[in-house]
Amino acid sequence: MAGTLNDVIQKLERQRVAIERALSALREIEGPGRDGAAAPAARGRRGRRKGGITAEGRRRLSEALKARWAAKKAGSSAAKAKRKGGITPAGRRKLSEALKARWAAKRAAQAKKKAAPKSS
Repeated sequence: MAGTLNDVIQKLERQRVAIERALSALREIEGPGRDGAAAPAARGRRGRRKGGITAEGRRRLSEALKARWAAKKAGSSAAKAKRKGGITPAGRRKLSEALKARWAAKRAAQAKKKAAPKSS
């Protein structure tokens, strides 16, 4: 038990030495006279735009979209007059007659069931 505990202590000491070396190297990179605690707050994303697009890019995009919609609206006047899909009055009448016949047959079958005598 004591041997394993000493091994753990030695590993921790080596890690501490490595961490101290890394900290001193970072302090040298940072430069003299700077406080190490203030460095992370000073660095960061200063001036980062939200949205990731410049005002010029946004303007160009807006103009392109306006031109696209204008072209689409100009070409769609003829397409609006053309009727797409739907059902014609003749087709609607034919469907109505078919449904009336179907329901009449169903009602007749129901009446036939009720009229049939029950066998005991």
